[in-house]
Amino acid sequence: MNAKKIVLKLMLIMSCSLIVISCNSGTSVNTTTSALPQVQLILPIDGDTNVGISSPIIVEFKSSVESTEISASLIDLNSNTAYNLTLAANASKTIYTYTPLSALNPNSTYHFVLFQNNNQNSVNASVSSNNSQSSYSNPLISSTYTTQTAYKIFVTNGNYKGNLKTSYSSAVNGADAICNADSANPDTSQYYKAMLSVVSERYACNGDNLCGNNNNFNWVLQPRTSYYNLNSSLIGITNDQSIFDFPLEIAFGLGSSNNVWTGLSTTWGSVDGGDSCKAWTSSSSDNKGRCGRSGQVDPGAISNDKQDCSGERKLYCVMQPNAVLVSPFAGSITNNLASPITVMFNVVGGVDSTTVTARSFTVRESAIGVTGHNIAGTISSSDNISYTFTPESPLLPGKIYTVYLSASIRSNNGVPISATTQSFMTSSETKLIYLTSNKWWGDLLKSAQKAGSTATTGVGGADFLCQQDSQCPAGKTCKAIISDDKNRVACINSSESSIKLCGAGYSVDWILSPNTTYVNTTGAIIGTTNSSGIFNFLLGYQFNSAISSGGKAWTGLFPSWTSDKEITCERWTVGDDGVNQLVGMIGYADQINYKSIFAGANNSGGCSQYNKKDAVGGKYCYNQVDGQQFIDGCSKRGLYCAVQ
Repeated sequence: MNAKKIVLKLMLIMSCSLIVISCNSGTSVNTTTSALPQVQLILPIDGDTNVGISSPIIVEFKSSVESTEISASLIDLNSNTAYNLTLAANASKTIYTYTPLSALNPNSTYHFVLFQNNNQNSVNASVSSNNSQSSYSNPLISSTYTTQTAYKIFVTNGNYKGNLKTSYSSAVNGADAICNADSANPDTSQYYKAMLSVVSERYACNGDNLCGNNNNFNWVLQPRTSYYNLNSSLIGITNDQSIFDFPLEIAFGLGSSNNVWTGLSTTWGSVDGGDSCKAWTSSSSDNKGRCGRSGQVDPGAISNDKQDCSGERKLYCVMQPNAVLVSPFAGSITNNLASPITVMFNVVGGVDSTTVTARSFTVRESAIGVTGHNIAGTISSSDNISYTFTPESPLLPGKIYTVYLSASIRSNNGVPISATTQSFMTSSETKLIYLTSNKWWGDLLKSAQKAGSTATTGVGGADFLCQQDSQCPAGKTCKAIISDDKNRVACINSSESSIKLCGAGYSVDWILSPNTTYVNTTGAIIGTTNSSGIFNFLLGYQFNSAISSGGKAWTGLFPSWTSDKEITCERWTVGDDGVNQLVGMIGYADQINYKSIFAGANNSGGCSQYNKKDAVGGKYCYNQVDGQQFIDGCSKRGLYCAVQ
């Protein structure tokens, strides 16, 4: 392919790609001797409320600790009952997760203590069975917290046609209003929401088996939480993904089994508008809505068959916490240091916005053994339901952040919320992106094989070269931020529209993590990826800091994070000191916008040292045709590498 044709194809692809892609922590800690294992973080922290009854206790150490060095104890202070704990550790033995073998009791206070083992303390195995706290010495850290209330689920007495939106602004608002007004509501002082899936308004999963955390939206079930029917019998305990595993302990409903509108698949996915009465806006017999059966304990409880939207069916209604930390999730460890902090209020009559202030909604930064302090930020809300605290500065790694919502926050009816304290941790290690010290021609596969790699693809070769770079931290895996349009892909072009499809289900072996903050080698924050694991430059995103102060890297990427074989040096398998006219897209490491991955249609790099040979054997590199630049010269380039 000659140079002019390459330029024309690049410009054509470029034009198609420039489409927008749719106080002190209060935790008791022993710091008297450096010989003790040093605890860095713990969750739940001392004073946390509304903790899930199957939530684990997570302890992070400053350095590797053997399980034989420590023992743990968990006591229900209300009943003086000890709980056995299972123990799991990460590969580096710095993060230990203790999970109760049986579910905790709702509305109870628990005391967790971690001890250093000595001759008096029992050796900690995979299950800790000695939970008598008085029998241990050398406590390292402790935490006292309270569990969630006993949440109820009821089936409405009333029956309702498929148009649940009626006069409300959305279908979920209409369905929630039905729940709170229905005669089966056991406690009108509590707020209930309909367990109903509505495209773009409420869902448990964004695809089958992609549920919980960032994969749900406005969902009604909390993670690791017990739910009870109107007879106070346990229906079940939700898993980490905020859904029930089947079979349930007992059916949602009492008595006979009734059809209940859900809009759910048997795996908690959302059905399309054709199976949800046109997103619950139609009561026509021409439309259908997915129903569950209230008397079943198998997946049929949420998805049994389709019913005419003109018929009257019931709803499942789920009691909500007054206030809940939804982003980052309570009890989570986040890599996203740029994330705002969001809470959701669920109160009858709505929250009085004048009571949500910098005094009633605070965020405290702390660490083990370090006095905490409130951080500065602004509070905002667009719907008077979800309130967002935006910190003035990025969060810091290796810290505990505690959200305090005081009882001075009231509903529009003047009723105070239950004071809520919930925490999350930031990872002690941010992820690194660096530009390699070495540079190579476009044949990354051959370069890696010459260095001892057994890779069989250009992408595999690039990963090997990243791993060999001196900037890759010891003991870590480093991979290349590169695409070849086959073996590594961030986004693809939709066959039905100009929208780019990115993330789970579309990407291939993509190596940037979603919702994660990355830093450069100076420790400066580069930026935070979105839920698809990319920096969305086409929506105006810019880095906080550049990847490097200079240099160029092979990427094979367009600004939309899509790729094309024509800009990948034959998928990174061609390029040396020979002659060819192949090109590979590069990025400029000192740029903070899309040019960091896409230098431009006329600025790709020559894959080899030369792109032209004359009749007498002379070799040349031309970067212009008819006076116009078409490549950014012929030279070796580096790679962007990300720590995994």
